Amino acid sequence: MVSIRTILFSAMFIGLVSQVHAQNESFLGLTLGGALPQGSFAEKDYANEESGYANTGFLFTFDGALFPDDYLGFGATVTYASNNPDKEQYKVDLIDDILTRYPDLVEYKDDIYFDYGVWRYLNFHVGPNVTFNAGPFNFDLRALAGLSLAWPPGHLLQIKVNEEETFSRKITSKATPTLGYTVGGGIRYALKSGYVIRFIAEYSNCKPTFDVIESVDLDASGNIQEETTEISMPFKNIQLGIGIAYNFEI
Repeated sequence: MVSIRTILFSAMFIGLVSQVHAQNESFLGLTLGGALPQGSFAEKDYANEESGYANTGFLFTFDGALFPDDYLGFGATVTYASNNPDKEQYKVDLIDDILTRYPDLVEYKDDIYFDYGVWRYLNFHVGPNVTFNAGPFNFDLRALAGLSLAWPPGHLLQIKVNEEETFSRKITSKATPTLGYTVGGGIRYALKSGYVIRFIAEYSNCKPTFDVIESVDLDASGNIQEETTEISMPFKNIQLGIGIAYNFEI
């Protein structure tokens, strides 16, 4: 004879299974959070040209995924992040380097003009997305790749003698297209009416190349010597965020 406890347990199990299969897997979402620089991007070593002096920054994503299968689908993200550099430390290290290379400028150290912007990138990445459902939870894993637009900090250092520019170092803050990728995962917790609370933890990487232009005139001849150097900077961030999404069925 079947006990009442067995009947109740069976009913609860059937209800949970029904909820799992009824759970809509596809989603669209918005996320805000932080971008934590990694590797040389966060280092403050002027001797390494790939040191970015980057601090923890801001993250925004608009993303989603379609799941024609219960587990495997296709994801896409539009991700914007910015990282403020440690401008004071970078300024000190940069000026020390310049005055070491051009000791004639030491007496004008107090008259140096310096301006520096922020690191920024915008990702358009697509790729496979896997999800595992457990009641109101979805556990997502994804590996995305595609176009990254990266902006170095707008950068200008000038030294003038008698109102004439004697030395300048410039970096133009313009978008540089490059390839990049994003890998990581997230957790979705379903609320009523299809909305979910969502947490993400991902790693993003791209490596654009930009130009550093130095102009110098130290012989009072008026003949300015200009040198352009290419620098490749790895934009490496751990992206952590919380947001809201909408689960839907296709």
